[in-house]
Amino acid sequence: MHATAVAAQLVAQKGELVFVHVIEVPLEFRLEAAPSEQEESARRRANDLLGRCQALAERYGVSSKRVLERQHTAGPAIVEAAERAGASLIVIAGEQRFSRAGRLRLGSTATHVLKHAGCRVMVISARTALAQPAAQVA
Repeated sequence: MHATAVAAQLVAQKGELVFVHVIEVPLEFRLEAAPSEQEESARRRANDLLGRCQALAERYGVSSKRVLERQHTAGPAIVEAAERAGASLIVIAGEQRFSRAGRLRLGSTATHVLKHAGCRVMVISARTALAQPAAQVA
């Protein structure tokens, strides 16, 4: 939700936010296969989270839409969604982890997005252990 608030303030009625949430399907399962009951539960939680993000964006007077993807890995799905939306900025929540040397280490999703996005990327420090959707400024 912190990343949502930052993205909404950046847009300030000059654009639209696209909230992307990716349900990661284990590699041993085909994407074309019917979702499991566990995945359906994850889908409900994701829709709830996306709804809360949209409600927060509305409080800032920012229009938004949601994208719920089902892919094997989140990073490429976020980059592809940003390209489809013509995003000028991706705001993504990053995990707070530090190496033994004290350097910040990002998770695989944020790292992939930083390396492969065709637009600017802002990584916001994750406040909770819950997965945060990526917000794209279109």
